[in-house]
Amino acid sequence: MNKEFITIAWRNLWRNQRRTIITIASMFFAVLLAILMRSFQLGAYNHMIDTFVTQFTGQLQLQDFEYQDNPSVDYSIPFTDSITEILNSKKHISAYFPRIETGIMASSRKDSKIAIIRGFDYKKEKNHTAFEKNIVKYIIDTKKIGKIDSSNFNILKKIDGKAYANKKDMIDDLAFENFDTSRYSEIVCNSARISVVDTGVFVGYNLAKYLNLGIGDSIVFIGQGFRGETAIGKYKISGFLIFPTEALSSRLVYMPIRVAQNLFSLYETNGTDTLYYVNYVAINTIYQASIRQKDYKKIMKVKAEIENTLNNPQYVVVGWRDLDKDMVQGIEMDNYSGQIMLFVLYLIVGFGVLGTVMMMIAERRREFGVMLALGMKKKQLSIIVTLEMLIIGFIAFVAGLIVATPIIYYGHKNPVRLHGAIAESLSKYNMEPVLPFQWFDFYILSQLFVVAIIVCLVLIYALIKIDKLKIIEAIRN
Repeated sequence: MNKEFITIAWRNLWRNQRRTIITIASMFFAVLLAILMRSFQLGAYNHMIDTFVTQFTGQLQLQDFEYQDNPSVDYSIPFTDSITEILNSKKHISAYFPRIETGIMASSRKDSKIAIIRGFDYKKEKNHTAFEKNIVKYIIDTKKIGKIDSSNFNILKKIDGKAYANKKDMIDDLAFENFDTSRYSEIVCNSARISVVDTGVFVGYNLAKYLNLGIGDSIVFIGQGFRGETAIGKYKISGFLIFPTEALSSRLVYMPIRVAQNLFSLYETNGTDTLYYVNYVAINTIYQASIRQKDYKKIMKVKAEIENTLNNPQYVVVGWRDLDKDMVQGIEMDNYSGQIMLFVLYLIVGFGVLGTVMMMIAERRREFGVMLALGMKKKQLSIIVTLEMLIIGFIAFVAGLIVATPIIYYGHKNPVRLHGAIAESLSKYNMEPVLPFQWFDFYILSQLFVVAIIVCLVLIYALIKIDKLKIIEAIRN
């Protein structure tokens, strides 16, 4: 009987192809737009979070209990063997990085500017963080390029002195400025200055430009060290760093952690033994840092394990959501607004489908009356109409998913690179101006759930009409 009902429902749908196609098309485009919008939105959020966690904070931070509210070198913690043993013993921890991070005055011969020094363990972070990806490899120099090809001088003048960490970003920018990259890209690359990569002091590119310093020049730091000590040092610049946001490129300086500890006197000597201090220890787990609360709860379980094992009131472990609450609040607010947009989209489509179903019920009123007069029960008729709507919803969802899949796959593997005002707005959140699509996740099931709700709500109207249908009146119409 069920198979017969499905056959009847399928034939009923295609007796009026135009009506069926219009209904499927309206739901199809809603599903397609909803999946692409949600994938794009979640991809942007998770990319932002991944950039923030990978480059700056870590998923968790082990720090002094007062450091979060007063990030001063005076609230540093001793990086002891017992701490490393505890962190090494936790199977859910993938990596951890001791760091120094504090403000200081950076100076050249003529100029000075407040900077942020980050002392880091280059060998530990090399394969886990994006430090090397931020090292400047190319700098546009119109003077050198102009000697080779003067015809494109005005185009390049717009981005004169701009730094790039890789060739692809540079070529994309040149293409955006209508520069003939296929013909001249090698000229640009060969003419650009290339920084030296080693383990020395790396300075934010904009900070180096402000201080008028180049690779091999010396930069002087003056500030306050641990427990009132004076921090002063002179170091050679080994390379430049470029970050998504101009503010970071204008302030950050990276140096080996041992050099930073010596600069800020972050150590204690007892005979032949030296105990070194760090501002915090960045910790990454085997779990993903994403917008989903489920993922964050897994990370929080690791946090609780570390705190229970340490059992020391001096130490606290802080989750990434508490390390930049402004970013988290911004993401959550934008996420809510995106969900509202999807709700409005589905609401419009729902009313469209409802209108189509109302038209269908009105057109088939006589047909329903004849079927009931011939002996079909209203319950059976309701089942057939329900199957018709379920088939329409299923076809629309599957078609939307099939069309969305290659688009999402391509966008996931080849993130859209943004330029202009949009790129600048993203850089304010320390986010690289690329927007990848999020690969299939729970959001796909949520779209299926919404489609099912629309079908069910529309069905309520259809079933009520069938239940109230009077055979004689329907046949006469």
